[in-house]
Amino acid sequence: MARLSRQTREIIKTVVVVVILALLLFFYTIYPLNRVKAMWGRSDIDTFKVDLKHLPANDPGVFVAAGLAADSFRVESDGATSLAGLFLRTGKASTPRGTIVLIHAERSDRTAMVGLASQILDSGFNVVVYDQRASGFSTAKYHGDGQVEAGDLEAVIGHLGVHQQLVPPVVAVGWKLGADAALAAAQDEKRINAVMAIEPYLTDHRMVDALKEQYRSYWFPLYRSTIWFWFNIRSGYGAPYRDLKDIQPAACRTLLMVGEADRASSEVQRIQELSGEAVTIALLPSAENKLAADIVTLAMQLSTVNK
Repeated sequence: MARLSRQTREIIKTVVVVVILALLLFFYTIYPLNRVKAMWGRSDIDTFKVDLKHLPANDPGVFVAAGLAADSFRVESDGATSLAGLFLRTGKASTPRGTIVLIHAERSDRTAMVGLASQILDSGFNVVVYDQRASGFSTAKYHGDGQVEAGDLEAVIGHLGVHQQLVPPVVAVGWKLGADAALAAAQDEKRINAVMAIEPYLTDHRMVDALKEQYRSYWFPLYRSTIWFWFNIRSGYGAPYRDLKDIQPAACRTLLMVGEADRASSEVQRIQELSGEAVTIALLPSAENKLAADIVTLAMQLSTVNK
């Protein structure tokens, strides 16, 4: 077998080095940047150019079309994000039974709450909905992991309090990222009497894994660390990575509604262990009308304890 010339060996070495560098560049820069944009960016991120000086109209049309009386409001959060919200007043009771704040999941917006809001209003509660950051008529290009969204919820609660629209007891009901926001906000905002957290992530470890599965991302060594690094670069949030050890006890009466597969997860078991009787775990019902009934029933049960 003929021996390779020195020049040929050098060429092969150079090609190998270039290929390795190209793979490293792809998997640790180009690919994660693309994945972060898909996972955490708003759905219209490529065309979204609105800032605090040019805000989209806070159109309540979908709720009005459903026969709901909606007062629109805007809240500035963190000095750089404007949240578009709606205050929905019940007409079924002379004195509202309380206030329920509905916080949609990421990759959704407040219009997903129309059906639930209508049923809850019929039960005598006032309802508040708002577009989370990077959703609907609110600004910002990127969702967070629930930490910045907790500050957003606190800003909404503060606005309602100032305008005397916060009828206690106050129950925050959140889905996924919204659930994490509700749990975190209750740590500081004591006007939140109870939390219903529907399929919360609870940790960033779990969130990154869930998004990886949802978006069918390729795994590579140091995947979580790399994705989290570029998420913070793109979003500018600088959020610390939350793991199992960072889970805090529930700050108020809390109901976790999860799927069967998640019931025995380390995160769910950890928050129940830390919180004791403050946390109740239940299976998430599949029907929206059953969920609405559970929200009303459990809101009354949980909030009564906190009066």
